[in-house]
Amino acid sequence: MNEKHKIGENFDKNQAEDIFEKLKNVEGKIKQKRKGKFDNITNLMDEAKLLENSNKYEEAIKLYNEVIFTLPDSKKAYEAIIKIYQKLDDKNNEKETLKKAINNCNKNEEFKKRLKELS
Repeated sequence: MNEKHKIGENFDKNQAEDIFEKLKNVEGKIKQKRKGKFDNITNLMDEAKLLENSNKYEEAIKLYNEVIFTLPDSKKAYEAIIKIYQKLDDKNNEKETLKKAINNCNKNEEFKKRLKELS
């Protein structure tokens, strides 16, 4: 046997895994993962949380707002923004965000309660 091509030693692991996955898909055993808008939202939320944890609040708010632009009733994104404004003791922006959350989210009782407390 040629020394350059020993079994199990001369292959690219990533390429082999890709080939194996394609073969499994051809046989119909698994479906290929599809990318959807919710994957992007999850990534934005994760990145925003990392920024928030690093005290980069303005950047985090921008990403949370991107989530809200894509998914206007995202209660989690509104809650995250409101918490940031609470940390910053920015009552005006907190009120504005609460108003938007009340208009866009179905389950908005907590938002209404908090807005009443601030008024």
